[in-house]
Amino acid sequence: MVRHSIFVRMPDILSGAFIKPEPGERFYFPLHQHENNSEMLLILEGEGDFRVDGKPYAAKAGSLLFYNRGVWHEERSISDRFRAIYVGYAGLQIRGLPPDYLSGTEQPAMLELNEQFLPIKQLFGEMITEWHSSLPESAVIANGLFRNLLGRVARKLHYSEEDEVKRRPNKESVHLARRYMEENYLSDVNLTILSNLTHLNAYHFIHVFKQETGMSPIQYLIRYRIEVAKKYLETTRLPMVEIAEKVGYKSETYFQNLFKKMTGVSPGQYRSTSQGEHL
Repeated sequence: MVRHSIFVRMPDILSGAFIKPEPGERFYFPLHQHENNSEMLLILEGEGDFRVDGKPYAAKAGSLLFYNRGVWHEERSISDRFRAIYVGYAGLQIRGLPPDYLSGTEQPAMLELNEQFLPIKQLFGEMITEWHSSLPESAVIANGLFRNLLGRVARKLHYSEEDEVKRRPNKESVHLARRYMEENYLSDVNLTILSNLTHLNAYHFIHVFKQETGMSPIQYLIRYRIEVAKKYLETTRLPMVEIAEKVGYKSETYFQNLFKKMTGVSPGQYRSTSQGEHL
């Protein structure tokens, strides 16, 4: 599936390392800038006072700082109990931004990762480990991990949840709804659940679903439940009331009438014919 991306060109890693000051020492770099590359710094433990492009930032574990190319910054930990990971890179081009800029000039230079802290921390660690490895293709693997990381960071920096929903193709929304029904048909599947799942209002969801499948969501659910019931009738000796429950119907009578309406024969007739053919 073709998807639009804000990335015009992906960068390459130039350097990277784990940062852990010696006991009794603090992490500190005076005011400086990088003329030919950008950097990211992920705080793993401890706190620090940082100044980027003249703006102060109080960073802690889970904070990700961006030092875009040519932007002045100063870094200082509050104590020696401080750990971080940094990566230097060049070659990045994001649509609408200067070369090697990950964030816009009006955006903060620090991002709180929150629920994304652990997966991004893991990516950072694997990336730096690969970068310093002497194994074959370590640089290729490290840069692949870095691009994965950049994609995750870009989601938080440049997209809102509403943006993601707008970019979701109709086929993907319908796929999510169909998959949900196929895996949860024995429960109370309703329009509210499906529209919330796809982030579409109910009217639009029905229109999109019918456009893609040729039937309404409720028609699809009924058809799928009947297909499951056929499988049980073909392969088991389960009583009708149990089969009805297994496909989401509490009333055996309702199930029997619905099955005959959909197939033209009763469940009992279908079982006799199908199992007779099998024998």
